[in-house]
Amino acid sequence: MAKIDTLKTLLQIDSTQEDLLAALHEQCEAEYISRTHQKEADENIVAEMVIERWNRLGNEGLGSINYSGINETWYSDYSDRVLRLIRSKTRMVAI
Repeated sequence: MAKIDTLKTLLQIDSTQEDLLAALHEQCEAEYISRTHQKEADENIVAEMVIERWNRLGNEGLGSINYSGINETWYSDYSDRVLRLIRSKTRMVAI
């Protein structure tokens, strides 16, 4: 579980949220494989996906909000940077 330990360090969380982090990692790994048609996930890209999903927890579905001069907007997908990384690993599949 070294990848979970690395994510815990990057996100500065403790062991109490490890199960949630592991579940997010599993979902992101499956999503990466589904999007790229690879046999194995690129752990660095999956880590970026997990970090973005973690940072959105509790704010799912938030389209835009404005309060005290601060605007927040959430997108329905990953950041352009992460999407570019995913696309760079995507294989073409014959149907």
